Amino acid sequence: MTHQVAELAAVAYELVLQLLNRFFTHTDETDEQLSTLIGAAIGMMGGVLRSLATTLTALPVGPPHAGRTAGFTFEVYYVLGNIVPWREPAWALLHERLALLVQQCAELTDIHGALEAVPEAQERAAAITATIGAHVPADLRPSPSGDST
Repeated sequence: MTHQVAELAAVAYELVLQLLNRFFTHTDETDEQLSTLIGAAIGMMGGVLRSLATTLTALPVGPPHAGRTAGFTFEVYYVLGNIVPWREPAWALLHERLALLVQQCAELTDIHGALEAVPEAQERAAAITATIGAHVPADLRPSPSGDST
C-alpha cells in the first residue's frame, strides 16, 4: 500500500509541475483560463499532494526497514517541458492525466478502503479535473465509455 500511495503522490506532484509549466509557458489562454491553471496547481498542492505526502510519513517502508516510515520522493516520471504548445490539446492532456489520477485513487480506495487520505485526494482531484475539463473542447474529451474514438 505504501508504494501505491507513493505513486499517487508522484503523479500528483507531476501534475502540479505540468499545471505550473502550462501557466508560465501558456500560449493563447484567456485570463480566466490562466486563473483556472494557477488555481488548479494550488489546489493540487494543498488539497491532493499535501494529504498524500503527509500520509506517506505514517506508512511503513516495509520489511527490510522495520519500524521506519516512508516519505515523499519528489519523483517525476516524464520529462517536463511544454511538449504540447497548442492550448486545446495541452488542456486535453492535463484533463486526461488528472482523470487518470482520480481513477487511480478510486482503485486504491477499493483495495485499501481504510486509508482516509486517498478518497479525500480523489474527491479534490475530481473537482480540479472538472474545472480543467470545462475548458477542453468536447471533441478532445474522452467518450463516456472510455474509448478514444
